[in-house]
Amino acid sequence: MATSAKKTPQLNNPAPNSVAPNRSVGTLVGESTSREFRLAVTPEAVREQDIIAVDAELRQSENNSTVEQIRIWAKVQTIERINPLFPTEAGHELAATRTNPLDTVLSLTVEMVTAVCQVLGAERADGSGGGKLNKLRYPPKPASTAYRPESPDIARVVLGELQDKKNQNRALDIATLSNRSEVNVTVDGHAIVTRHLAILAMTGAGKSWTARRVIEQLAAKNYPIVIFDPHGDYTGLADVPGLKERVHRYYAQFPIFEEDSDTVAQIVSNLGYELTPTMLTRFSDVFQAAKSFYIKDNAQEMTQRADWLTERINNQNLKQYGVQPNLWLIAQMAEAGEAALRDNNGQDDRQQLEDWGWNGLTTYSKRDIGTLEGIKKRTNAAAAALQRMEQTNQKVARSGAKPLPTDRKELVKYGQISVVSLAGYTEEFQATIYSIIADNIFDARVRDELKFQVLLLLEEAHNFAPGNANTTAQKRSINVTRQIAQEGRKFGVGLMLISQRPSRLDETTLAMCNSYIIMRMVNPADQSFVRKVIESLGEEEVKMLPDLENGEAILSGQLTSFPVLVKIKEPASKGEREEKDAFDALEEANAENSKKSKYSKQTKG
Repeated sequence: MATSAKKTPQLNNPAPNSVAPNRSVGTLVGESTSREFRLAVTPEAVREQDIIAVDAELRQSENNSTVEQIRIWAKVQTIERINPLFPTEAGHELAATRTNPLDTVLSLTVEMVTAVCQVLGAERADGSGGGKLNKLRYPPKPASTAYRPESPDIARVVLGELQDKKNQNRALDIATLSNRSEVNVTVDGHAIVTRHLAILAMTGAGKSWTARRVIEQLAAKNYPIVIFDPHGDYTGLADVPGLKERVHRYYAQFPIFEEDSDTVAQIVSNLGYELTPTMLTRFSDVFQAAKSFYIKDNAQEMTQRADWLTERINNQNLKQYGVQPNLWLIAQMAEAGEAALRDNNGQDDRQQLEDWGWNGLTTYSKRDIGTLEGIKKRTNAAAAALQRMEQTNQKVARSGAKPLPTDRKELVKYGQISVVSLAGYTEEFQATIYSIIADNIFDARVRDELKFQVLLLLEEAHNFAPGNANTTAQKRSINVTRQIAQEGRKFGVGLMLISQRPSRLDETTLAMCNSYIIMRMVNPADQSFVRKVIESLGEEEVKMLPDLENGEAILSGQLTSFPVLVKIKEPASKGEREEKDAFDALEEANAENSKKSKYSKQTKG
């Protein structure tokens, strides 16, 4: 039985002198594989992370005369520079004798520069493949010439299918090549909003700067975004002329009655004084009574209840501020129950409270008076602490901010950016507020009650999805985030995680992100964690992380064709707390203070 010989592709040099001398950067030397090769480099012709090309001829078999011209694309990983005529021994001798090398007869001008290059793939030499690079299955030939491609060609392979006109609607213009500033780098917005993005970097490397650039590009395409902002970094989006009417800022009043009684009891113990075991046995009754007492759909009935409560506990603040669904109301209900038990003739009040939802109050004994008094005092202390957090939060959210809508679907509208300020709250409260809102939005998408897709942005994501959860709030927050990370693609809910401590992030959540923007990172634990979790990131890219400049980043994953070093473009918006020179800020504050003082004296005069 006859068998046909297996075809073996072969790569050969193209015709000599096919590369212009001014574009040549070196010659392939030594061993070459389909994954990497070594390049004898013209001194100072390339830098690490430069993208270069090698032309070659591809033959399907020795007997096949058909030859296809191809272009092999590669990225410079490392560069080695040595002087073979300046031995190490000579260097040690000069150092020991403190002799200037220029005062010797040693040759100092002969250098050998070698670069190790990673093969990215290959395409037809005429570029007719649309920028898609195919796997190279046979190594390039030694003595081939490597050269610097033209900028349009580099842009074509970096963009890949994004250069196609039908895909322009998903292209986000966020950066330029770090070593070729004339080459714009756009990324795949579809990959970001459907398969999740992580922006990872140390403090001050440009995380929020980068996030704002991505947000502004998504906003230009009217994509709905909900931002969970722990520090006020994104309130400045409202100052961008094109976004002013589309950015909605919200201050986050803690939704007490969306929690269960055990969680609220824990909050009271944490913020005030710890509830005793006896108090805990009655707290759920008081909580449920307060929850049932507050009705929002019948203003007339609510007014009557508020008047009744004001009279029973003699609290005139209720007339001024009204009854609100918060910790104060729980304390007020405990006080009303205490007063009804103290009054020997308070049977009618006890029955009224029970009719409004206080189960079993008519069976309470005089011994419960002290218990309710303790609940009242501890809850009042917790309410005061929580109110201070809420006031700080409202201040950071700035004027014009609105309270969070009870219907979370209001946060997600076509072209709207919703900034939920979480500043002022402890990490535990921030995690709770986030998990409630995110879960509501995700559930609305699952039930098809929310028509628009949405991207959820988590600043300081390691606090919302930590690797090790220490509190109930964090555990719930992790579960919500994991569910969105794993199932969000099916329901049109995407995640953008931003973190300065990736090693503290939940590994499962980070691994579910398919796109990454990685900036300067010095901490060895963070570097090791990133290398382990992000499969598309190579060892050489990880080694570069400590030395990246501000604003420089490595793009990796599905948002780009291959890992590439870029410089992020400046966003139009400014961060609320972008760092100023400390001494400039001091002088500005002094000038402002002097101006106010002078005006005050003139007014009094």
